[in-house]
Amino acid sequence: MGSETTGLAPYERVASAIRSAVLSGELAPGAKLPSNRDLAQQQDVSLPTLQRAVALLQEEGWLVSRPSVGVFVSADPPKDAPPVSIGDLRRGLVDLRAAVSAIEERLDRLEAADQ
Repeated sequence: MGSETTGLAPYERVASAIRSAVLSGELAPGAKLPSNRDLAQQQDVSLPTLQRAVALLQEEGWLVSRPSVGVFVSADPPKDAPPVSIGDLRRGLVDLRAAVSAIEERLDRLEAADQ
């Protein structure tokens, strides 16, 4: 597991792995994904976790589902960097809180010096 997936929920790690496979060309546009059960086993996650990752990727435009046929890589998947994940937002929030705290401390010191 790479450092870019550290701290992510299991479904986010699966989604990240599938995005990476699409971006690298390992999964080409139009390619059919293995069955949900097989893919869950390959990714070492539960079936509901895999289904959550697939649903997320469908919402983002990476995958399309054809009922009774399967799940496929979108014919026109996003070309740019993957969208911000919940893990990215969590890390950003931690950084933002630290920055706000530092600003508050600096402001307190400036106000104390003015008195």
